[in-house]
Amino acid sequence: MAVFATALLLLGACGGGSAEVTSTPKQTVAGVSVTPVRTAIADAVTVSPSPTNFVYTVKDGDVLGAIADQFGVSVDSLMQANNITDPASLYVGQKLDIPGAQATPRPTPPPSTTNADSPIGIVLQMPVGGACLTPDDDQMPNAPREYRAGVHEGIDFFTDYACVPVPINLPALAAADGTIIRMDKEYRPLSQKEIDDLEAKSAVQGFTDEGTLDKFRGRQVWIDHGNGIITRYCHLNAVPQALGVGSHVKAGDTIGYIGDTGTPESASQPEFEIHLHFEVRVADSYLAAGDGPQDTRNAYERAFGLPLTQYTPAP
Repeated sequence: MAVFATALLLLGACGGGSAEVTSTPKQTVAGVSVTPVRTAIADAVTVSPSPTNFVYTVKDGDVLGAIADQFGVSVDSLMQANNITDPASLYVGQKLDIPGAQATPRPTPPPSTTNADSPIGIVLQMPVGGACLTPDDDQMPNAPREYRAGVHEGIDFFTDYACVPVPINLPALAAADGTIIRMDKEYRPLSQKEIDDLEAKSAVQGFTDEGTLDKFRGRQVWIDHGNGIITRYCHLNAVPQALGVGSHVKAGDTIGYIGDTGTPESASQPEFEIHLHFEVRVADSYLAAGDGPQDTRNAYERAFGLPLTQYTPAP
């Protein structure tokens, strides 16, 4: 009888079920009064779940910078964890280990402005995944461009200024839904002589004419968003062959790959000026044309649905 009772006690203490053991009232087993007790192992061991990397499935339009920002990790750690050497090599359906991430990604804060608040009637997404507006006024619209006797008409997204790396062939993303009205599939890079001649022409004229400015933008894609609003994506290294004039795109779709075409250094120092030049065109001009630095920055912050900043001049 004692052996039978002892066996039942062991089965009760060591059987399957919850890891947490609670004391129970005395029971009568085969006529013998017994009290189930905690085992020494149960008292000494605390079971904790092992940390594991979150696995993310790549969707259409995803880029490493945006994925890294979404989960609060660095692009470098993401590339190392997944043996990625080329950020542009992502493909839809690819499984990515997110090192050190929580199982739930960080929520994206809602825009602080609405379509009605935006100066162009729509709220744009960043054309570079995970990017921010540059803090450098020289990379914003209305900054002088002395080399060609003109002014800057868009925003530059450079590594070290855009909050994410901007390497060659990083996807450029549609800032809003629209229709492609220009896509430079056939593009011939400028020679050094052509660049020199264009700069000399602007110096003699005292301004940059539209034809010269178009050449300095390099390979381009233009998207019409309706109501006179067009976005331009410039200095592209390549464009998707599956898209073309007339293609309808959604915000976040890849419409090109970032490069340095058309820049002053594109012939003399290839890949020295890798960045995306992004323009918001309004009718026959560009957003905030002629405005001062603070008004310009605030106009683009509103267009992107960002909180307005108090302007502080760059040192």
